[in-house]
Amino acid sequence: MIKRNEILHLNNWNLHQLARAVSKNSNDVKEVSLALQQACSWLTSAEGAQDSKICQHLLRECIRVAIIAATELSLNLAAVVAVILAPLFLKGLVRKKAIQNCFGLETAAILVELRSVYHGKFRPSTILNGLNHPEITLPRIVAILLQIADIIRLNGSGVFLGSVHTPLIYYSGTKLLLDLKRLYIPLSHRMRLYNIQAKLADFWLKYTYTLSYYSIRAKLGMTKLQRQQKLNLIAEEVYSAIHARGIDFVLKKRIKSVYSIWHKIQRLKVDFDQIHDLSAVRIILTGMDGKTLQEEKIACWKVFTILSDLYHPMSNIMRDWISIPRDTSYESLHFTFETCQYGRLEVQIRTERMDHIAEHGEAAHWKYKYLD
Repeated sequence: MIKRNEILHLNNWNLHQLARAVSKNSNDVKEVSLALQQACSWLTSAEGAQDSKICQHLLRECIRVAIIAATELSLNLAAVVAVILAPLFLKGLVRKKAIQNCFGLETAAILVELRSVYHGKFRPSTILNGLNHPEITLPRIVAILLQIADIIRLNGSGVFLGSVHTPLIYYSGTKLLLDLKRLYIPLSHRMRLYNIQAKLADFWLKYTYTLSYYSIRAKLGMTKLQRQQKLNLIAEEVYSAIHARGIDFVLKKRIKSVYSIWHKIQRLKVDFDQIHDLSAVRIILTGMDGKTLQEEKIACWKVFTILSDLYHPMSNIMRDWISIPRDTSYESLHFTFETCQYGRLEVQIRTERMDHIAEHGEAAHWKYKYLD
């Protein structure tokens, strides 16, 4: 199966790889592949569709969005098929009943919700206020995400913002950058589309504070891919060390984007050399249901002990928000380790309960990171 949040080279993907990402297990791949192939066939051969070159381009872009839906959001087959069929449905080239008969009620329902958003007229204040309402239903989330997955291209003095689901709209550079900052970046972060959010944020910084962007790039000394490859090696060591002790956990990893580095420098008023979490892993302990708070604390500190045998902890760079949670109820252990071979690494250790609070509660990262 395809791992979530891995770096995607979308141009190299095909329908079989997409089917593997959507499938629950290896036995489902063939059935899922047939459904995806049928959806693609509908898209490229629909009556009233455009010429073959445009159809093929449209198909490629639909598959790219479908890959994001499958990998970053872990959406099911019905939602992924809806992504592929959306251009046809929104143009009225295929009816709800036909989609329901062939692909099921769920796919048809998602497309109906998408159409209602597509033809709706929202004031900017309505959209921005909507960020504070997590009870939005899944079909509406899918609909909004499909419109976030736009293709951004610089073209002379202006910027074109187009999508496989919407007509090409001309944006001035200033308006696009403002829309990115006020809406698309915080919304994609709120939806936990971290790869998309990071790319949009870096794009915004590059064309808003160009000198700062290239200065940070130069100080990093490595490309994003090289930094990711180095972190992958560290993550393998961390995973092996903890797994060998029979502990149930999930490991997440991330490299800090150029924008995120710049934002932290501005927010904390520090220099680049004082940013210690350029690479980080988060260890989320699972199977802790029914455990007391004290037992959760002990489990987190046990993981820290394991990592201290692997790397050298920097005692002057640590945060214990388990013993004394933050005002927002945020609980987690944050440590910086010197790995010698790979440089510094920030490690966050928490339980599933703590992680839920951090991601969805008052401590949620999206509530402060992109709103100033």
